[in-house]
Amino acid sequence: MKNILNYALVALVLLSTNSVISQNMQENDTIVTVNLDEVVLSTPFKESLKNNVLKVNKLNFKDLNITKSINFSNSIQEIPGISIISTGPGISKPVIRGLSSNRVVVFNQYMRQENQQWGAEHGMDINGFGIESVELIKGPASVLYGSDAIGGVIYVNPDSYTSEDFEVEIGSFFNSNYSGLTNNLGIKGSLNNLSYLIQGSMVDNKDFETPHGKVENTYYDNKDFKFGLGYKSKKFITDLRFNITKTKLGITHGDEDHDEHGDEDHDDEDHEDEDHDDEDHEGEDHEEEESYQDLTNSILTWKNTFIYDNKSEFEIILGRSFNNRKEFGHHDEHEEGEDHDDEDEDHDEDEDHDEHEGEAHIDFDLNTTTVDLKYLFPKTEKSEFVIGSSIMSQENKNNGEEFLIPDVEKNDIGFYGISHLHTQGGDFMLGLRTDFRKIKKIGFDKSYSSLTASFGYKVMLEDKGIMRLNLSSGYRAPNLSELFAEGVHHGTAQYEIGNIDLAEEKSFQADFTIETYTSNSTFGVDVFINKLSNFIYLDPTGNTIDGMPVYNYVQNDATLLGMELYADRETSFDWLSYKTSLSLLNGKKSGGFLPLMPPITFKHSFNFDFGNNHFELRALAKGEKKNLALFETKTNSYLVVGVSGSHNLNLLDNNIDLSWSVNNLFDTEYYDHLSRLKNIGIYEMGRNISIGLNYKF
Repeated sequence: MKNILNYALVALVLLSTNSVISQNMQENDTIVTVNLDEVVLSTPFKESLKNNVLKVNKLNFKDLNITKSINFSNSIQEIPGISIISTGPGISKPVIRGLSSNRVVVFNQYMRQENQQWGAEHGMDINGFGIESVELIKGPASVLYGSDAIGGVIYVNPDSYTSEDFEVEIGSFFNSNYSGLTNNLGIKGSLNNLSYLIQGSMVDNKDFETPHGKVENTYYDNKDFKFGLGYKSKKFITDLRFNITKTKLGITHGDEDHDEHGDEDHDDEDHEDEDHDDEDHEGEDHEEEESYQDLTNSILTWKNTFIYDNKSEFEIILGRSFNNRKEFGHHDEHEEGEDHDDEDEDHDEDEDHDEHEGEAHIDFDLNTTTVDLKYLFPKTEKSEFVIGSSIMSQENKNNGEEFLIPDVEKNDIGFYGISHLHTQGGDFMLGLRTDFRKIKKIGFDKSYSSLTASFGYKVMLEDKGIMRLNLSSGYRAPNLSELFAEGVHHGTAQYEIGNIDLAEEKSFQADFTIETYTSNSTFGVDVFINKLSNFIYLDPTGNTIDGMPVYNYVQNDATLLGMELYADRETSFDWLSYKTSLSLLNGKKSGGFLPLMPPITFKHSFNFDFGNNHFELRALAKGEKKNLALFETKTNSYLVVGVSGSHNLNLLDNNIDLSWSVNNLFDTEYYDHLSRLKNIGIYEMGRNISIGLNYKF
């Protein structure tokens, strides 16, 4: 039945495509579904989406149902080509065209979000409140953002200031599945050229439920505070931002029957049994000791723009972030690969356990300082040019009794120049950048460097479409875990061994996009190939240490090939529109397939607008995943349906928004291929009913 539904949905994509193309030459007064004139902030020339040579996807959070926008990770999956590696609802990592972790740069509040993202169970930890929009660059963006931007960039634009003297926003939301309560308070105001905003939110989510029942120790608590102060004149713009986020989330070891996985004939049955046996043993010996993460992340940024009489601009962004990660729960003292004396070993262990009881086993800080400089030369009719530099200084320091990586210092510096040329035959963008990274710890001092380049070409198709071709190279230095890991990574139930001899990853991507549009429709196709040399990944050895499967960090060449197809259209009915997208991806390395590649993904939604009442019916379908890496688990296809609505009401001459949604409407039992919980027999979340009120005055 699931396959039949998937075939029907693919047929619907084709019908939608034909419908959009057939309407390509028609013009009417229907509202445009995609605003191509919106300015892009993640690229240097402040071009609109339509005029930008580089293809950028933009998602406006103000256009989303509020019950959806408060969950940042779920919201960005609206964009074709982006997926999420999840460890329950509290931990999500973005995947752009199959690449994630340190291969995706996340910019939040004008600086890099640095929160030890190398960890498989380390999420983005970004609160959905106080966000204006998100911009997504797919593929290598190292010319713009340096090392690590080999897979793409997620650029989070903070909430804008208001022109009103005083504005208050209050919201409260409830989620039935995990008895979750979210409250938000925002205050904005302005006085002459000075603006300010204050935003605070609290999230209290209990353990979530699958169609089989509650999953213990999957709660999520979050407190978030944002402050902004801005000043704007004709010659000078400054924006000071501060954000602190405190999160506590449970780490489950799985209570469901592992034999109920439902995906027969997977290749890593023996590997999974090893993981499960270890987890069961851990639960027997330390049943009462709770496992959870305690995270604190603060970001302080100061953005200044100087505008000169010749229309040139100089921009400087100073950033400072402090990230503290604590992990509580039972960890075996032998698992860090250290030598112990046999004579008094048991006695010492008992004393250490008593001494550190109630303290974090893992406790480490990551402090980051960044300086971004950019100078835009005066713009002419035929050319634009920008030069810039990025500097980052970072220190990782351990405070706990155990550690995943040692104390390390890392320093980056990069210089770039990018030109945008306007000709009668189209627009060209040329970029060149050089980067240097130095990593230093006791007994290790090594530098990495690279030269990256990009070429882009855009041509308008008789004002009815856009064609783009972009060629770009990327570079990524090995992260700290890949270099220095030596011991058990409890979040992934693996014994990981780093390799200090790893070389830089290099990538070259060719990206071709064509997009047609009318006043009431948009249709596009993106095709890409990404060749990666020295691709770093964890390779299972088949051995175990302390009951944990051993993985080595190794390198190999890899290729990613894929396509995204999407269409938006206003129908002949004023009240009906729809959006549809289809994403395909294939990732291979020498001798096999890459792990954690999302399967074929189809998304479709019908939108119904009746005055101040808006409704949405949406479907998400993913195909069966067969091309698996060694020891990777096969997953079946699935279809999940959801509905939502928002109603704009009036209270005391002010707007009050009533929003609701039902996710997984039919309480479908399924595993997502990118869920880490599927390996311990835990299904995705069951039906969840959300309802909320948001009041502005």
